[in-house]
Amino acid sequence: MEDRLFNKAYDYIKDKIDSDCWQPGTKMTEQLISEALFMSRTPIRKALLLLEEEGLVKSIPYKGYLVAEKKISNAGLLERLELIGGLIMNYLQYLKQNDIALDHQAFEEILEKQEEYLDYRDATGYFKNEYRIFETFIARSENQFLKKVILTTAHDIHSSYSDNSDLMDEERYQSEAQLLGIYKEIAVCMRNKDYEKMGEYILFFFETLKDSNDILAQ
Repeated sequence: MEDRLFNKAYDYIKDKIDSDCWQPGTKMTEQLISEALFMSRTPIRKALLLLEEEGLVKSIPYKGYLVAEKKISNAGLLERLELIGGLIMNYLQYLKQNDIALDHQAFEEILEKQEEYLDYRDATGYFKNEYRIFETFIARSENQFLKKVILTTAHDIHSSYSDNSDLMDEERYQSEAQLLGIYKEIAVCMRNKDYEKMGEYILFFFETLKDSNDILAQ
């Protein structure tokens, strides 16, 4: 009887999460689920503990549980990067054909700030500022899907890092320093409107990202 109730509670909560009925950040309590399923809180508590171990929910002391941010699989991230690579090549072709210049000054100013964050090993500031890099780079694109998939993927990669501390460790610092160097080369290409060379650096960026990111390299 107890196992049946546990399975029912587990399946109910997991289905709500998997179907996106309960989005990341949705708050839940044992009491609310108990009332929905007409059962005691004991099997629900056990189900939530297992779901927390699986990374689907996280407990908030004295407040209940929240649906955790979904983490894309390694294979999913790699497929997403391949897709983004193709979309960006089309974007660069569009810029070249229409003789459109990117805002290299704004890009370079953001990179200066990025270098400061890196010098202080400020992971939080660095990753937040990196979104500004991507936003500036794709600002001339009319493809809303490209904009969404780039920013979503950046968020997924950042949230997948095993080290979520505010300070970068040495390995992460070296990896990000290498990527920052590529950003600087892309900035030079922006200034010169050299989209062919920029495409080469962007492909190199993706390869470096895959090699340097412990999540993707597994």
